[in-house]
Amino acid sequence: MLDSIFLEALAAVIEEGGFDKAALKLNISQSAVSQRIRNFEEQLGRVLVVRTTPPEPTEDGRKLIKHLHTVRLMEQELGDSMGLNPSGEFVTLPVGVNADSLATWFLDALDSFLKENNVLLDIYVDDENRTHEMLRRGEVVGCIGTVAKPVKGCRSDYLATFDYLCVCTPDFHKCWFSAGFNRETIAKAPAAVFNRKDETQSQMLEKVFPGESVTHPIFYVPSSETFVDVVRRGLAYGMVPEFQAQEELEYDRMVEILPQGRVPVPLYWHSWNVETVLLEKLRRELVGYFGEKPLN
Repeated sequence: MLDSIFLEALAAVIEEGGFDKAALKLNISQSAVSQRIRNFEEQLGRVLVVRTTPPEPTEDGRKLIKHLHTVRLMEQELGDSMGLNPSGEFVTLPVGVNADSLATWFLDALDSFLKENNVLLDIYVDDENRTHEMLRRGEVVGCIGTVAKPVKGCRSDYLATFDYLCVCTPDFHKCWFSAGFNRETIAKAPAAVFNRKDETQSQMLEKVFPGESVTHPIFYVPSSETFVDVVRRGLAYGMVPEFQAQEELEYDRMVEILPQGRVPVPLYWHSWNVETVLLEKLRRELVGYFGEKPLN
């Protein structure tokens, strides 16, 4: 049998990002946390935590954390059905979300769900092309991603497709692209890119210049809100979701540089294929939101 005390210690070390922070969460000493992890590893005969900064779970450690998340959900559901959970007690759901979704529609979609259920979200943010890796590793119970195929042991539901537009301010366009959007002009014009994992800019360039290697100055902006602000201020051009750029385009504060460079990004909700009421409610809220509110 797996000792829940050891499981909680393992999860705390990974989720909090360190043995010291896990100790604060569990209200025990750091040495006690370390001892529990050592005892757990000795009991199972395998390493569960790589002692890096922050600590990383091994493959076996990830499986155990995923098991704990599943048990927590099922215990919460059982307790609710039997009236055993204390009034007001919350359950935490770790979820993976891309920055653009989090900055715009994600909380709107879950507003009623969060108000009607004692749920806290532990939100992990990453690029939409990579969030499914968190699900595969067992770090989250569900994620927003661009991959249609479900991870093993999970299910996926289509949400919506968003067009990303290549936009800039009129003054920026006059300054940098008066001679057109070509290899010579983009080699000099600064382009806003979310981070080094963001593939939207390179996907646009591949559409416009297929098979060609194109280099350009990059303005890295790892914040969805600030990204749009950088473009709005005329500091760079960039790929912005249509619904974020719509008002700016209507009032001529931005211009779309080249419509043929639009990049459609489909989004899917991936979640564990575990029969729990909370996960099903969460799934229905997300899928239903786009059924009622098409954004394209």
